[in-house]
Amino acid sequence: MARPSRVSRVGSWSSLRRFLVGPEGSFGAALVEFAIFVPLLVTLTLYSIDFGFMLWAKMQVQNAAQAGAQFSIGKVEYDSTLISNAAKNATKFKVNVTSSEFCGCPTTSNIKFCANSCDLCNTGTCSLTTQGHYVTVTASPQTAYTPLAPYGVAKGTYNINAKSTVRIR
Repeated sequence: MARPSRVSRVGSWSSLRRFLVGPEGSFGAALVEFAIFVPLLVTLTLYSIDFGFMLWAKMQVQNAAQAGAQFSIGKVEYDSTLISNAAKNATKFKVNVTSSEFCGCPTTSNIKFCANSCDLCNTGTCSLTTQGHYVTVTASPQTAYTPLAPYGVAKGTYNINAKSTVRIR
């Protein structure tokens, strides 16, 4: 078995020393920079992951509310139990779902409330041609979102809610 020559062994130690010390002899500068930036990068990564989890939870709750609203579109009569079941089955998240019906008329930016029932709606509030029967589905998780690292900006818990309103007739 051939042994490495003295020239190659010296060359490898010299290369390693040049790598560690640097051309100007600034030994440890990279270590100091590493010690400063690694905690910042770890903190940034942790907050990014936490923010992603919170957005995912918000999307799940929003999907549940929209599923309940979409289910109510296909039904002629309002049934809060069926709407709640449809919303809860739309996600693996444990959500609380409430729904309500009301009569209203569309405006340029929102839905103007008229009455809880379209039979009770005053014709002066909105014209009979624009009156509609609406259902609002509100979903929220059973437990508030708690950040992975509750310090700094992300202290405490966050209540995530979602609301979806559709016209059923």
